[in-house]
Amino acid sequence: MKLATRLWLLGALLPGAVMLAALLLAGRVFRAAQESSLDRALLAQAAAESVSLFDRPGGPHLHLAESPLLKSVRPFAPTGELFDDTGALVAHFPPEPPPASRVAPSLAGPEQELSTAVGPLERTRHLVVRLTSADGRRWALRLSASLAQLDASVHAFHVVAISFTLGAGAILVVLQLFLARRLSRRLDRLSRHLERVKRGRLEEPPEPDEGRDEVADLRRVLADATLQLQRAREVQDRLLADAAHELRTPLTLMRTSLDLALRRQRTPEELRAALADAREEVDRLAALSTRLLDFAAAGRGWDATPGDLHQLLDEAAEAARAQAEVNGVLLDVKGPRPAAARFSAVALRQAVDNLVSNALRFAPRGSTVTLEVRRVGSAWQLHVVDAGPGIPADHAEAVFSPFHRLDRRGGSGLGLAIVAEVLRHHGGSAKVEPHAGAGAHLVLELPDPTS
Repeated sequence: MKLATRLWLLGALLPGAVMLAALLLAGRVFRAAQESSLDRALLAQAAAESVSLFDRPGGPHLHLAESPLLKSVRPFAPTGELFDDTGALVAHFPPEPPPASRVAPSLAGPEQELSTAVGPLERTRHLVVRLTSADGRRWALRLSASLAQLDASVHAFHVVAISFTLGAGAILVVLQLFLARRLSRRLDRLSRHLERVKRGRLEEPPEPDEGRDEVADLRRVLADATLQLQRAREVQDRLLADAAHELRTPLTLMRTSLDLALRRQRTPEELRAALADAREEVDRLAALSTRLLDFAAAGRGWDATPGDLHQLLDEAAEAARAQAEVNGVLLDVKGPRPAAARFSAVALRQAVDNLVSNALRFAPRGSTVTLEVRRVGSAWQLHVVDAGPGIPADHAEAVFSPFHRLDRRGGSGLGLAIVAEVLRHHGGSAKVEPHAGAGAHLVLELPDPTS
C-alpha cells in the first residue's frame, strides 16, 4: 500500500469511522439517560399522588387535575389513571375521557412496574403503582408519558452528530490527501537522489525541500552524507593515483637496472650490484605495501576498551628506546598517572609509534623527544614534541594527507595519514600545534565519553 493511500486511510477514514461509532454509542447512552430521567420523574409524581389519593371524603382523586399550574404543565405532564379492584376507571387526567379501548392494569404483580408501549405513531412509557387503601381495597395507579419528545431529541442529536462527523471526515480526507501527496512528492525527490547516489552520481545534491520537519532533516543528512561520499571518493581517487605513482617509481628503477644488466655481458660484480639495487627497490616496495595495508586497516576500527593513556605512552617510549639510543636522543614521558580513557589500544599505539618514529628520524643528537598526556576540558590530549626542523605552518594540514612528504629522508608519506585515520575513528583529531623555537609539536586529541 502506498504511503499516500495509507495516510488518508489511517488519518481520515479510520478516525471518521471511529468518531461515527463513538457518536452512535453516545446517542444510545444519551437515550438511556433521558429515559432514566423520565422514569425518575414518573416515580416522583406517583409518590406524590399515592399519599393523597384518599385524603378527603368523596372517594379517591388525582391532585394533578386540580393543580393551579395545570395550563403550564399540561403539554408535557404525564397522563394519570386510577383503577379500582374491579378494573373500573375511577379518576383520570386530563379531564377528557380516555379511549374506550383503554385496558385496566392487573392488580397482581409488583408494587411498581415500568414498561414501554410501542404505538403506530409514538412510544409511551407506563408506570403502574399498585396500592391498598385503608379499608383494604386494592387500587392501580397508572402514569403514562409520551416518548415522542425524547425520541425527537435523540433523533436531532444523531442528525447533528452524524452531519458534523461526515463534514469533519470530509475535511480530514481532503487535508490528508493534500498532505499525503505533498509528503509523497518530498519522499520521491529523496528516492530519486538515492537512485543517483546508487549509480555513483555524487555531484548532484538532493533537491531543495521547503519543510521544517523530519523529512527536511533527513534531506539535510542525505546532503551531508552525499558531500562526504563525494569527498571520500575524491580522496580515494587521489590516493589511488598517488599510490600508483609511488609504486611505479621503484618498479621503473628495477626495470632500468635489470635492462642495463641484460643489455651486454656483465661481470659477476656488476650483476651483483644490479641485483642489490633491485633488492633495495623490492624492500622499498614491500615497506610501501605494508604502509598501504596499515592505512587501509586504520579505517576499519577496533573495539574501544578502558585503558591508561600514560601507560600506552610508556610502552611506546620503551619500544623506541633502542632506536633513540642509536640516534643519541632521549625519550621523556610526562603527564598524570593514571590517565583512564576508552580507546583502541592497538590502533592508538600504532598512531603514537608513527609520531615517535618521525620524531626520532628528525630529532638532532643530544636532544629530547617528549611524550606527554594532558587533560583538556572533556578530552585527553597526547603530545609528541621534538627539536627537529619542524613543520612549516602552510603544511600543517597537508602533512596528514597520504603521500605528502616534506622531504625524502625515508618514509612512505603514509605515517601521519594513518595517524589522522586512527584519530578520526576514535572521534578525535590530529593536528600540528604551533611550537616556540625549533622542532615539531603534534597533538592527538581524544574525546572522553565518560566525562
